[in-house]
Amino acid sequence: MKFHALLPVRDEADIIRQCLEHLLTWCNAIYVFDTGSVDNTWEIVREIASNDSRVITICKEPVYYCETKLRGYMFHYARQYMEHGDWFLRVDADEFHHVPPPEFIKTQLRPHETIVYHQYYDFCLTTEEVAAWERGAETIKDRQKPIAERRRYFIPSVYSEPRMCRYRSTMQWPINCSFPVNAGFVAQKRLPIRHYPNRDPLQLERRCRLRAIMMADKTNRSNWTQPEQHHWSQGDWQKFIVDSNDPQLQYWETNTELPVINNTNHLKPPHIRIVQRLVHSFCLPMLDRQRPSFPDDARPQPISEAVNQTLIKELQIG
Repeated sequence: MKFHALLPVRDEADIIRQCLEHLLTWCNAIYVFDTGSVDNTWEIVREIASNDSRVITICKEPVYYCETKLRGYMFHYARQYMEHGDWFLRVDADEFHHVPPPEFIKTQLRPHETIVYHQYYDFCLTTEEVAAWERGAETIKDRQKPIAERRRYFIPSVYSEPRMCRYRSTMQWPINCSFPVNAGFVAQKRLPIRHYPNRDPLQLERRCRLRAIMMADKTNRSNWTQPEQHHWSQGDWQKFIVDSNDPQLQYWETNTELPVINNTNHLKPPHIRIVQRLVHSFCLPMLDRQRPSFPDDARPQPISEAVNQTLIKELQIG
């Protein structure tokens, strides 16, 4: 049983090394697709890959991020290295698994559970931390420190989505889906992940500029559900700052346990789960044959040269 991580990246130079070092503590293979970084993300990835063959560089190509086309393409590429019974995960550069997936499977899953949703602990950038940045108490040099030491305040997320799945050779990930169809039987427990999307004001402002330019493309917007309401459409980085007095904020001491969150909103009602258990036990290979496969010639949507030049110009802020 091996673990395969699908990692799309873009302008993550401040954290990509920490991310890969974390993944390499438990991953057997990490597949990296750089969607057009204009910082040195790709150079860091290639450096680490040159010293560890588990980091597999798919390519660097300016394309739009898409939960369906990009993730599906990466799975289609990586599955040539997967074997029946392996596990694959969707991962991002700003995520750190609080419980290593191999340990989670051993201690938290039942044998018939084959797909796992995530439990995010969203680590925030607070008003006090922004003030510290503005007065110079924290600077860009602090990025050399572990992100777990820099951002200590979090809010547990209610939202959850599938992140880890046991591979079977017949499963299909169609081009219009964000995860394989009939992926498996959903586990009750969620995989705990520390999430650091907003790490400092400079990184956050840059992130918002990138996403605003991306979401301005009509074709790309058509791939998103309700794009006008999605956080990618928010161009004002200060909207993501959390008041230091927010009662939801909790403090985490590095290397201690996080509070256990027992949300079950990712589960279907019991009577439906009974039916799903039967179907997933006996019918999945047959259902897989009826699903469309990912086209061999399909690629993520390319970014035009004009838009790419705009990104290069706009993102030179740190």
